[in-house]
Amino acid sequence: MLVGSIGTGKTHCCGTLLADYENGIWVPNKDSYIKEVFHLYTEPSMETLSGLSCADGYHYAYVPAASSSWDEMERSADDINRLSLKALASKEGMNKSEYRQFIQLFSHYNNFTCDRCGESFGDVSTWDNTRALITDSLSGINIMAMDLVVGSKPVRSMSDWGISMDRITRLVNKLCADTACLMVLTAHLEIERDEVTGRMRAMPSTLGKKLAPILPRFFSEVIECKHEENNFFWSTSNEDTDTKTRNLPHSPKLKPSFQPMLDTWREKHGLWPSTR
Repeated sequence: MLVGSIGTGKTHCCGTLLADYENGIWVPNKDSYIKEVFHLYTEPSMETLSGLSCADGYHYAYVPAASSSWDEMERSADDINRLSLKALASKEGMNKSEYRQFIQLFSHYNNFTCDRCGESFGDVSTWDNTRALITDSLSGINIMAMDLVVGSKPVRSMSDWGISMDRITRLVNKLCADTACLMVLTAHLEIERDEVTGRMRAMPSTLGKKLAPILPRFFSEVIECKHEENNFFWSTSNEDTDTKTRNLPHSPKLKPSFQPMLDTWREKHGLWPSTR
């Protein structure tokens, strides 16, 4: 899991799975253990890695977090304007048929189809470890999960929140437990109270207050992306942010690249000696 505030390079560093960024351009890394990257966007940030092509092994698909029609948005706004809070709360999922983006995610996981070349690559749970799957980002999934339950209904019950959070938990657990490929989930940060220590800490931004400390448990690495002046780096050691690592050193400043992590992982599993 890559976590960080906006503009900290979460999407950009995903390119290091396949290539090196030199003098403003991506140069394919022929020695990389990862041969193909499949990037599922929930935000319109595809231009970040536009220098990588399908020929380089980089494929992407885009599922917008919210894609309702103007007519539907007009109807929803009209309901909000006319109806009382009680009437809005009692409505059964306003226009839910317009909010099926969460279901579309499963279609891509079941058979990933590239938006650029149109090729289909099958079930992500059948891929080997020379492929990488990136879901970018959790913020979009949060919106989709709630919309799945309530549509455009502006008043959400505790049950609505609980069902939405359960959907997110099950999705993340499935991706972590049932995929052999390298799986990356990006997430923004927000401040939450650590119920164990009582401290306020930066955790992945998601629905509710109880889910943020749970999701990182499923991952081998939780890395914070940071940006200071003109420098981008990774941190695996920050008292104010939930991080963890199994294949990188504990450090507040690391090069924002997946290759050192892959080298360590390969050494552990005897899959080719380290290039470091």
